[in-house]
Amino acid sequence: MSEESRHAEIVHECDLDHPLEQVWKAVTTPALLTRWIGFKPGDPEARRDGIDYRIVETQAPQRVWLAWRDPATDQPDSTVLIELTPLPAGRTRLRLTHRPGIAMRRAANDGCHSPQALAA
Repeated sequence: MSEESRHAEIVHECDLDHPLEQVWKAVTTPALLTRWIGFKPGDPEARRDGIDYRIVETQAPQRVWLAWRDPATDQPDSTVLIELTPLPAGRTRLRLTHRPGIAMRRAANDGCHSPQALAA
């Protein structure tokens, strides 16, 4: 794999028929995020396939950063950024950007914008 392809961003954008507050809750509440992604962090079944993730940082109600890990490789965690933008008529634009091999430098347990604080 070339250096350029290894670090290429993957971007997906879609408009949702739900208000910003509802989409924000879905991407920051651990139980709801688990349903959206399809497995929970540390799930042995998902890890068997080489996938794991955690919420690293949030900027309410527009941005969520996830660290996405493939322990089957020697690559650092990837960063997944979810950006939300309100649209007319109570809709929301969701933009997901995956940056392979670029890890967030913030510790997941530093207490800053933790998922538990958001759910409270």
